[in-house]
Amino acid sequence: MKLETALRERSSIRAFRNDPVDEATLEKILDLALTSPSWANTQPYRLALATGPLSETLRGELLEASTSTMPSSEHMMLFEYPPELQARRRATGHGLYAALGIARDDHAGRDAQFRRNFAFFGAPAVAFLFVHEALGAYGVLDAGIFLQSLMLAATAHGLGTCAQASLASYPQIVRRYFDVPDGYTLLCGVAIGVAAEDPVNRFRPGRMGKAELGIEVRSA
Repeated sequence: MKLETALRERSSIRAFRNDPVDEATLEKILDLALTSPSWANTQPYRLALATGPLSETLRGELLEASTSTMPSSEHMMLFEYPPELQARRRATGHGLYAALGIARDDHAGRDAQFRRNFAFFGAPAVAFLFVHEALGAYGVLDAGIFLQSLMLAATAHGLGTCAQASLASYPQIVRRYFDVPDGYTLLCGVAIGVAAEDPVNRFRPGRMGKAELGIEVRSA
């Protein structure tokens, strides 16, 4: 797949088929993601990937925690959004719930949809991205570049993904099953699998253009 095609076709998948993901395909995707650039080639991130029985175990424990335990994220997840950013956030949320047929006053429906985050939207594989705290914002930047490479590689190999900050809500659960070195904090999770035929996967929030984002190209 051409890079341009992968960039345009990638989207956040929120309904997956439960078909297992081929291990060889996952290896190819990871190998491609590892070509990502980073600050002084430090590669200040770690990835923990769960498939099969372990992904089911994590799904169950994270779902249970989401109904009974307060989140304890290692990165700030609640923000006071500036007005222009809050407007985009709300528009995306409203559009998503409209695609799902969930009314604005259907609080139970909204809550149920939110809980699906912790079930990885039914994906058979889930990855957890950790970043070294020593490099601050630059480590997070590098991790973001790696994450984009991972998602584009998955798209090129016929898989869907959804990057989820919510999956960093309970790092103590994730750490129980993986050997994560000291100094690394859980940044987000990524659901990986084959996209299901579902209305939610046809939702596209759109992107602002260059002029709206204030992108300038000057020669003098």
